Amino acid sequence: MIQVIRGVLNSMRTPAYFSDITRLSELRKDAHPSIYSGDLTPQQRANPDHSSDCSHWCLPGLPDTWNQLFYATLFF
Repeated sequence: MIQVIRGVLNSMRTPAYFSDITRLSELRKDAHPSIYSGDLTPQQRANPDHSSDCSHWCLPGLPDTWNQLFYATLFF
């Protein structure tokens, strides 16, 4: 799939930049879903102390890293 995307980007008249963050996202320890993702069973939702993760909502996490990379791409 990545090869197809790169092929399309290379054939475009207007240049576009592709930043593949897949591996970055897979390797992040805090990139796991939380109770807010909607993918939990009713039992997991009933006991959020064992299913929730404050790292997504209280601390900087993976979306913040994406935003920093996007900002750096735009301005540097």
